[in-house]
Amino acid sequence: LKMTAREAFRIIDVNGDGFLQKEEVVRAIEMMVAHGEMSLDGLTSTELAEKMMSEVDMDGDGQIDMDEFIAMMKKTSSGLGKANALSYNHRMSQLAKTVLVAHQKKIENSTVGEDMWMIHPLSNFHATWDIVVSLLILLTVVTMPLSLGWEELNEYFFGMNLAVDFIFLLDVGKHFCTGYVDENEAIIMNTKLVRKNYLSGFFVTDFFSSVPWDLILKVAGVDSIGGTVTSTKQSLR
Repeated sequence: LKMTAREAFRIIDVNGDGFLQKEEVVRAIEMMVAHGEMSLDGLTSTELAEKMMSEVDMDGDGQIDMDEFIAMMKKTSSGLGKANALSYNHRMSQLAKTVLVAHQKKIENSTVGEDMWMIHPLSNFHATWDIVVSLLILLTVVTMPLSLGWEELNEYFFGMNLAVDFIFLLDVGKHFCTGYVDENEAIIMNTKLVRKNYLSGFFVTDFFSSVPWDLILKVAGVDSIGGTVTSTKQSLR
């Protein structure tokens, strides 16, 4: 819920000062009304904004801070305040949720490129894969000090590290086939732009931290110097 509230707050807070002023709330209301997502119920957008803010603005400073906004979202989501006294609190909560939905639709509709065979950056598969990779990174963080401290454990983790390296190499390849969201919140699904973005970003670090250097050194008959190669790779990750 906090993440939802923070994201909605960030979208409404146009000037990025960490507070919602009346003008920003009015702007959000007018945008939702224009798209048919909200009704004014006989009020002007300014009047509706003032009524909403009067209930959410707990310290009475004429603006809404993040804590007040989150408290409002928690109150309405918990089912409290169904009475008329909190009706505008609910209207503010609905405004926040509607703004989030509209923002998501805007992102989904702002697509650059037609290479639809690529993995969508907002897809469930991409999110699940990132979670798996993050867990593997966490695993390497745990095993790194063990490999450094005990040579026998470094040998014991050899097979696991090799499997993890293979998955990370797959992840490097996947990055070349996955769109991304740029600074203008447009979804880039153009093969050339995606590859250029990755090559100019984390490709070098990702690649060299994923190559199974321990296996290469072992095949070449070279000692990995007490897990130094493995620890360096894990540090890069």
